[in-house]
Amino acid sequence: MNSKDTLRKTLRESRDAMTQNVRLSASAKIAQNALWLASDVKRIGIYLSMKSEVDTIEIITSCLLDQKEIYLPKVQGKDLQWIRIFDFKSLKASNFGVLEPTDGESIDISSIELMFVPMLGFDSSLHRIGYGAGFYDRSLKNYHGKNIGLCYASGQVDRIDTHPNDIPMDVVITENEIISKHL
Repeated sequence: MNSKDTLRKTLRESRDAMTQNVRLSASAKIAQNALWLASDVKRIGIYLSMKSEVDTIEIITSCLLDQKEIYLPKVQGKDLQWIRIFDFKSLKASNFGVLEPTDGESIDISSIELMFVPMLGFDSSLHRIGYGAGFYDRSLKNYHGKNIGLCYASGQVDRIDTHPNDIPMDVVITENEIISKHL
């Protein structure tokens, strides 16, 4: 196992060990700040949380109620396609076990103003470590909007070894703070 795989395993185990109450409380604080950062945008790309990830249901629900356009990723080969949703009824489990839109309007990622990105961990330079498949790094390569990582504070590490294809975040939101490389 390489160092990134070891770090992924450690971060996932740490996150999975958090109690449900701690995760829910942290997710609520993260959602509050995410909604504040999304208050003046119309088109939002976001993942639908699963297992012990930062819960995104509140963010998605609030944005839908505010008449914002919400786009969820759907895996197409090695890439992500961004599909607009209006509710949670049209979602179906993918081969990865992730709920995805089954149909709907697809949009080019360049039209999305704000992208909320899942992550296992991050460092002080806002480099992110995800699950290792590279879907988000490939998707964000030509994205010029703001990318915001959602992560529990326990996911902050000293340093993440990066590769040329790794895309750092503009902002990371934890339950304790909003970290921006532009401040």
